[in-house]
Amino acid sequence: MTSASAMINNILVQLHDYVPQERFEEVKMVLYINLCNYTFQKNENSTEIVNGTDGTFEAIKEWQESLILDGLARSTIKQYARELKQLILYTGLSPLDMQENHIRSYLAHGKLERKWKDKTFNSKVRSLRAFFKWAYEFDKIKEEPMRKIKETKEEYRMGSILTPEQREIFRCCCRNERELALVDLLYSSGGRISEIKQLNRSSIDLEKRRVIIYGKGRKEREIYFSPAAKIHIEGYLRTRKDDNPALFVSMKSPHNRLTIPGLQNILKSIKKRDARLADLQISPHTLRRTCGTDMINRGAPVELVQKKLGHTKADTTLQCYARISMESVRDGERRFGAA
Repeated sequence: MTSASAMINNILVQLHDYVPQERFEEVKMVLYINLCNYTFQKNENSTEIVNGTDGTFEAIKEWQESLILDGLARSTIKQYARELKQLILYTGLSPLDMQENHIRSYLAHGKLERKWKDKTFNSKVRSLRAFFKWAYEFDKIKEEPMRKIKETKEEYRMGSILTPEQREIFRCCCRNERELALVDLLYSSGGRISEIKQLNRSSIDLEKRRVIIYGKGRKEREIYFSPAAKIHIEGYLRTRKDDNPALFVSMKSPHNRLTIPGLQNILKSIKKRDARLADLQISPHTLRRTCGTDMINRGAPVELVQKKLGHTKADTTLQCYARISMESVRDGERRFGAA
């Protein structure tokens, strides 16, 4: 009997001269996904494929179902599964048979050879820990191999924010009500692009300038937006002739709900219209980050900013959004500095 990993390696060796190096990992993953629950038995007449019985796929399926029941977002579940598959591809083993040294070897390879950043490394550790913790708790494995593997300390780098002048230049580059509505809503609400994307027309309370959104882990929160956002949302909705319930839709028929890449592309198009914005990084998260930072610089309590942005911990709010402006530093020195 030949294992799937051995058979896949044999196939890859024979494909070496035919598959570009940059596509090799993709081919390897496709082969593993389709063959890893089989073993191969060779005889004189044919190669017989026998369905594997190690329970790997059944365990992974059970784990994913438990994540769904725990309320994790679909994108998070996909990420966890993707990281587990990468580990399986590297080791050639079922995760039910892996020991701590196998996982350490994979993580060390990623840091040294693939040049993973600390954030990437920690994301992979969290994803893998989720599986092995579940497998141990549900008696799929006898020991938890991730128990001693720790996340590394991240060197945090503050992302870009826009000054009031840069933000106004960006707004002035908008050419229609849809673009202005999107820009003003992203900035004034501080919402994540994934949250804005799922909004419906019916979920917007224009009179009170508020909306109920569902953030990470399907957590519900109420956010408010500016009078400017209200005016441009109203103007945009007046131009709509379709009956799609989505707040933001494509300009052309059949006017489908805009995807996250679609919303991002609108901002990219706006940015290209003024040379003064060429060197700036402007994304939906830039506007969210600018919103949080501006609130803190205007003296808003951290707890209020935390609630608006949907952070679980106040430390996240301070670390990610509290870039104190020089004007705020000078004002603070005048008010609270030594006489």
